[in-house]
Amino acid sequence: VRQFPGQKHYEPYLVGDVTGRTCIIVDDIISTGSTMNSCINQLKASGASKVYAWATHGVFATSNHDNVTQRFEQCENLEYLLISNTIKADSPLPSKIRQLNVPPLLAEAISRAVANKSISGILDLDLDAIRNNNK
Repeated sequence: VRQFPGQKHYEPYLVGDVTGRTCIIVDDIISTGSTMNSCINQLKASGASKVYAWATHGVFATSNHDNVTQRFEQCENLEYLLISNTIKADSPLPSKIRQLNVPPLLAEAISRAVANKSISGILDLDLDAIRNNNK
């Protein structure tokens, strides 16, 4: 689903039946939050039982940062939004916006690439074993 440059209003469309299902929306960047909020509300209006959202980069348009983050906090149709910490937040984020710490994951991927090991193997990590090896 895409909002095109210059498009003033965005109407999401849904393919399939989400009635009674838990839905996860995945996006690359959240700037103003309007597209994500439209999708969240569309899913809930279509019968989704729970809606979660994930975005790699929470840009949260700096001139409007507080309004954007508060919009997610006040969105009753959203369980929570998960973003990575690839962009530093200028102020504390509300409770419905959670951050995933990605530097250890990136460090592990680089380490594996340098050592000619499987990067996809990161998905099977034993975190306790990694912590013990790093001591």
